[in-house]
Amino acid sequence: MNRYLISHFLPGAVVVATGVAIALVSLGYPMGNLLRPGPGFFPMVIAVLLSLLGIGVLAEARVAYRARSAAPGDTEAQPPFPWRPVLCTCAGVLVFALTVERIGFVPASCLLIAITAFAETERSWIRLALVALFIALFGSLVFIWGLGLPLTAFGAS
Repeated sequence: MNRYLISHFLPGAVVVATGVAIALVSLGYPMGNLLRPGPGFFPMVIAVLLSLLGIGVLAEARVAYRARSAAPGDTEAQPPFPWRPVLCTCAGVLVFALTVERIGFVPASCLLIAITAFAETERSWIRLALVALFIALFGSLVFIWGLGLPLTAFGAS
């Protein structure tokens, strides 16, 4: 399998596999119904949405591959794999997971946005500060006060 096929089909396949894995795990919990969803209902919905998203990515890759195969003289060079966004995103999620219980949701969210900002080559720090503030406040409203997750907005929980 050549590099083009791997780089275009693998992301969709990974998303579909993740959706199927989540669906299999959620089958171990009661589903409930639409009016009274059980603990397995929400993961199953997420699994179906992920699988549909992965199928869409695979379909898009298939269409692009057919178009590329139809024009055999077109030998455009592959861009290098974008390691920087992948590493910055992974580092941001890891730092968030390690700090959210120690320093609170708002500072951990701001750290997450700041670290993932390094994934872009050009960034506006003012715009990122506004995004971080919005996400921290919106996330606090939804997860801490709305859903009652055992986290604090600031400080250790």
